Amino acid sequence: MATTRMLLEIDGTEADRDTLDALIEVRAEEATDEADAAMVTMRVDPDASGGWPSLLDPLVTPRTPLAVRLERDGRSYRFDGYSARAVWDLDAEGRSTLTVLAIDRSLDLDREEKAVAWPGQRDSAMAETIFTEHKLRAEVASTPAGFDPDVHTVMQRGTDWSFVRELAVKWGYVAYLEADDSGQVTGHFHPPAPLAEPQGELALGFGGDAHRAQIRVDLLAGRRVIARRTPPLATAAVTADAAGDDEAMAEVSLSARATELLAPQDAAGEVDVRQAASGRARHSAYGVTLTAAVDTDRTGLLLRARRTVLVRGLGPVLSGDYLVDRVRHVVTLEAHRQEVTLRRNALGATGFGP
Repeated sequence: MATTRMLLEIDGTEADRDTLDALIEVRAEEATDEADAAMVTMRVDPDASGGWPSLLDPLVTPRTPLAVRLERDGRSYRFDGYSARAVWDLDAEGRSTLTVLAIDRSLDLDREEKAVAWPGQRDSAMAETIFTEHKLRAEVASTPAGFDPDVHTVMQRGTDWSFVRELAVKWGYVAYLEADDSGQVTGHFHPPAPLAEPQGELALGFGGDAHRAQIRVDLLAGRRVIARRTPPLATAAVTADAAGDDEAMAEVSLSARATELLAPQDAAGEVDVRQAASGRARHSAYGVTLTAAVDTDRTGLLLRARRTVLVRGLGPVLSGDYLVDRVRHVVTLEAHRQEVTLRRNALGATGFGP
């Protein structure tokens, strides 16, 4: 597995050498707008009784804990979740396998639909309360103050997780869970950070870090967002006009290529129209999507989603900083490949040249 070290825990017990010998593949994926997931595939062989036992059998019990930790050159990623699906592929004359899919601890937050009133609270306070009630740490960016509960009360109708995600979309935030090396999980609710320091560099094109890269650019992606709402009991309307170009990652922003009006269904409930319009306009500007399968041995870089990376080797239009939208680690006993999706809201080289 080159210099990538993998730890696999099934129901709190670290997998031993015999378990890893039967391993075919592990896929661990983190993404900006979806729950983290892991998929473990192992060989199964028939026994004398006609059964197909596997070292993954404990995971066939619903919601059994599974942890996958990848470490390389001082960087690490840990998946912490529960078994959600099992697939047997049985072939009496060939290789038979059992594959188990696990989803991160958002399953805890997505387990029960409920109706809850949240009188007079900021949306960020609601998210923080939900995280702490589920025994998670909380990393939350504040949203504007809540409205007078005698005038407007936010009603949650759905699971905790769907409610938090709905609140995040309203402000242009991201909401996700992330486990540290010890297994402690933090709930995140805050804006993305496209201008943060890159976590490393990828040399694509003729750089050799990936055999092939595909870049798609929606040249008309960005929306200028205009909003107008009258708050409860107010005598005048509040207006907003957001271009979404204040966080451009390069010289030529893809923002504001057309204009849209913020409709009531675009930001449910009572909102600060200026902040909501800005978040929606910024999000629409991400018109550049780059996909590649990265050779981890060559880069030596363990990429993390929701962070930036500097891409070089693609010329003056496409090289520069990208936000890592998705990373899928594909790990066997011999190799480690990273399938990445990167996004960008502008064109033009940034960093240290193309």
